[in-house]
Amino acid sequence: MKEQLFRHVTRRICGSLDFDEALHEVFLYLQKIMPLDGIAVSIYEPVQRMARVIGISDEHCGYLLDESFPLSAVAWETIFKWLEESRSGTIPWIRNHTHPLNQETLRIARMHTPSVKARAMEEFCSITCALTLKRTIVGNLTFIAEGQHHYTTSHADIIKEINEPFAIALSNALRYMDLVRDHKALQRDAIKISGDTMIGAEGGLRGVTHLMDQVARKETPILLLGETGTGKEVVAAQIHNASQRAKAPFIRLNCGAIPESLMDSELFGHEKGAFTGALETRAGRFERASGGTLFLDEIGELPLAAQAKLLRVLQNGEFERVGGGRSLHSNARIIAATHRNLPAMVKEGRFREDLWYRLAVFPIRIPSLRERKQDIPAMVHHFIRMKCEEMNLPFRPGTEPGEMKKLLSYTWPGNVRELQNIVERALILSEGRPLHFGNLMADHHCLSAMPFPCESETNENLDAAMEMHIRTVLKKSHGRVSGPDGAAERLGLHPSTLRSRMKKMGIPYERANNIYRPEGHKAGKP
Repeated sequence: MKEQLFRHVTRRICGSLDFDEALHEVFLYLQKIMPLDGIAVSIYEPVQRMARVIGISDEHCGYLLDESFPLSAVAWETIFKWLEESRSGTIPWIRNHTHPLNQETLRIARMHTPSVKARAMEEFCSITCALTLKRTIVGNLTFIAEGQHHYTTSHADIIKEINEPFAIALSNALRYMDLVRDHKALQRDAIKISGDTMIGAEGGLRGVTHLMDQVARKETPILLLGETGTGKEVVAAQIHNASQRAKAPFIRLNCGAIPESLMDSELFGHEKGAFTGALETRAGRFERASGGTLFLDEIGELPLAAQAKLLRVLQNGEFERVGGGRSLHSNARIIAATHRNLPAMVKEGRFREDLWYRLAVFPIRIPSLRERKQDIPAMVHHFIRMKCEEMNLPFRPGTEPGEMKKLLSYTWPGNVRELQNIVERALILSEGRPLHFGNLMADHHCLSAMPFPCESETNENLDAAMEMHIRTVLKKSHGRVSGPDGAAERLGLHPSTLRSRMKKMGIPYERANNIYRPEGHKAGKP
């Protein structure tokens, strides 16, 4: 019986790269032999105190979520204890609806699960097993059944038996999802036509490509300067691919997206037990990028304390993991990028002068889109072709006469990223007809009417413009942050990214209702 169970589950969960479909196949099989109304695969992230739900399945289908949710302190108390116990062996965790973690799970399911049954569920019991590979916990597998006291030790034996194939499938799925995410990230910022040829290489980017050719095969640190959305990450990736390190890792870190308390751990890694939630030793970005390239995006957002430690690594290549006493070495090449005025920040004491001189050995300024409008027609045709393939559209429309002139007359505060997003939205609305851009560009009227801050101006104007733009789009989406026609979709951002920016800018948001609340509005009134 155990061999048959293992064989059937392995064939189903490892039989497809579409993790949601594979999960549903397992659900349909297991539902015949045990109480089961849902399966969830998740990862507990102790440092952030978040539960990252990778996928779920019910009787209807599987859903690939890959979204993180905060859990209460009470829930984390029990999670910490169980995770520590699970490190020494597979210990199924049986819980009824009164357990604080199940109460949290029920809350999340009602908010985010597409299943009507899940949203209507009043109580459920569950059994969870830590998925382990080589004594490392890679995630968690949870069975859910409506009602109470359905799960016993016999069901614990089932979940233990299928631990290995689920752990392998989750590990493979995470690698595949990372590859897809990296590919899409490059596509979002893409300014390529094909191969190593950038759009504008012989036009508006001629100076940039010349500098790239000169420095790519050197070991010199590079500082990319330019406004948000100009394609700095794409330029960094191309420099890496043209360098002698092309076969080694290209590791990215957005310094503006990491909380200050986690910056040291992200850069240098941490040892097991270094702080609460550090259940495993983890390599940092410098360690992972050794032999390759480390791209530090938004370097101007790096806290002063982290700047001092970064300077040490740049000087002698040495660093220590958080909680460790052993010096490690990294020979990663640094490519940094920023839209900030770093010399002004140095004068104000917000950026170290010695670090500035270390990074700015070879600066490359990426021009804004309004400075190279001659490249816009080629970009539009490229984005049409790329998005048609990405969205599997059966058509590839051209542009309506006169529309290109509108694009050329626009100021493009969002640069290449904004152009790409407008082309994508036009394709969605076109239904195969020639593309119109006027109405879409009107969404950005509040920005196009404002003088865009130049390099000599402070960045507060830019931040204010970004905040105004986000608030305007939120109002147009009737306060809805995520989902169809939500602000995140309109802006071409991941919902988590938009929520992070809203939090940083102090824009009110009610996660429970997934809506933006303008100041002065009462609850219940979008």
